[in-house]
Amino acid sequence: MAFELNLLSLFLEASLVVKLVLIILLIISFVSWWFIIENYITFKRVEKDIFEFNKLFWNKIDLNEIFSKVSKKEKLVGVEQIFFAAFKEFKDTKYKIVNFESIKKILEISISRNEEILSKRLSFLSTAASVSPYIGLFGTVWGIMNAFGGLSQLTQVSITVVAPGISEALIATALGLFAAIPALISYNWNLNKINTFINEYSNFSEELIIILTKEIDENEKS
Repeated sequence: MAFELNLLSLFLEASLVVKLVLIILLIISFVSWWFIIENYITFKRVEKDIFEFNKLFWNKIDLNEIFSKVSKKEKLVGVEQIFFAAFKEFKDTKYKIVNFESIKKILEISISRNEEILSKRLSFLSTAASVSPYIGLFGTVWGIMNAFGGLSQLTQVSITVVAPGISEALIATALGLFAAIPALISYNWNLNKINTFINEYSNFSEELIIILTKEIDENEKS
């Protein structure tokens, strides 16, 4: 409790510039943690959606039934949206000449859109991870300049005179690292997850093209 009170008193006694630096870093940290939690929830949901759709897709290979079930949903994202977009194009051209290049293009666009949705918070986390330490360093340098600048007015100098100013300055560095480290860890984890999802979507797209090709071949033979 005493440590918390010391932090509060250091903040209150800090110069205006250092206070602004600390407030900016607190805001960055808060938003970063908000995005970290949001991304974690989103990615867990995506994992669940992929698992459930794969279970449905490979257990019930009748694509028309799967399409009918998927099309009843209000909002389609992820692998369901990718399947829906591609199979809709396939159905629209089923009794004509099927243009697989068109279907492949639709699959690529769907994957790209899903990647954009998953990556929308990454730019902030990347910026927070790279900028926060420098903002903290700026606060530290400013605080140390103030601490030593005040010594010129004193006849006797001791560590007790300089210590509060240095402590105030070092808090800015600590808070900068506190904001940057979780953002960096989350950015790398999120990037790895997104790459995994995109690989899943790409593999599914290739498998879907193979299945659709086989279905056309079977229809031509019958």
